[in-house]
Parts: sequence; C-alpha cells; structure tokens
Amino acid sequence: MDSPLTDILNLITLLSRWIHIVCTTLLVGGTLFYEMVVPIAIDDLKHEVQLAVFARARWVFRWIVWLSAGLLLLTGLVASRSHWTNYTGEAYALRVLPPATQPADLTVPTAAQRSGWWWAAHSSCGALTIIIALFLTFGNRPPDRPVQWMRLNLVLLMIVIFLGSVTGHVRLAEIDRAKAIVKAIDAHR
Repeated sequence: MDSPLTDILNLITLLSRWIHIVCTTLLVGGTLFYEMVVPIAIDDLKHEVQLAVFARARWVFRWIVWLSAGLLLLTGLVASRSHWTNYTGEAYALRVLPPATQPADLTVPTAAQRSGWWWAAHSSCGALTIIIALFLTFGNRPPDRPVQWMRLNLVLLMIVIFLGSVTGHVRLAEIDRAKAIVKAIDAHR
C-alpha cells in the first residue's frame, strides 16, 4: 500500500511533466509566432512603427522565454530524478540477477536501447536551445541576424521534442524488457 508521501511525490511528478510540456509549447509557439507571424503582420507598417512593434513583441517574448526556461530546467530535474535508475542502467534486471539465474537467450541492450543515452541527448540539446533563446532575449537590442538564430532554435527545439519522445519510449521498452526477463527467470525456477 502506498503512503501519502508516495502519492504526493507522484502528483508532483505528474504536474512537473505537464508544466514541462506547457513550457515547451510556449517556447516553440512563441518562437514560431515571433519569427513568422509578426514580420508578415507588420510588413505594411512604416519602419519606425515596425521597430516599435518588434520591440514590444520582444519584451513580451522575453518574459515567456525566461519563465519557460526556468520552469523547463526545474521540471527537467524533477523528471530526471524520478527516472534516474532507468537512465543510469540501475533498473536493468540483468544487473541485479546472478548470472546462473539469467536465461540463456538474454541479450544485453544496445546503446540505442538504453534510455540514458537518449536522455543525455535530450538534456544537452534542450540546454542548448534554452541558451540560444536566452541569448536572443538578453539585453536591450536583439543580436545580429535574430531571424536566423530563431530558425535554428526552432529546428533544435523540434529535435529536442523528438529526443524527449524517444527517451520516454525507450525507457518504457526497458521496463517491458525487465518484466520479460523476470518472467523468464520465474519460468525457469
């Protein structure tokens, strides 16, 4: 029977995952909107008005980026902590079972079948996108070639989402593999 503390930790993990997804959506959507919609929307305006609209949009976008970046880092730490045994390989049944009890057809998972590698790619690429987003909103003036930077960051954000999805899929496959190993060992007994 689960304790109330376990229920609270599970709720925190669930809320953290939801906040992580919402912040990612805000970052991707905000980048897409700021990069593609705003320039087309203000195309007919005078140059001075365009600059004023861009400055105001950048100010709002800055708050979205900074808030999302902070929450993404925090919720990423919560998720990493809750799945750490999978990412480090400690959850593999073959590591805790004595060799004599392991089935003969047991194969060691490849690097692509280990969620730790995918987690490292997701985390490092995600950190890079946060750094780029913060770089784009830091200071009073945008950096040189902000549209190119935003396009690069948008592509990287899509890659980060893919890597996060693969990380979750591989982690669940690891759990299924561990259950199958335990079931095979129980059948051999």
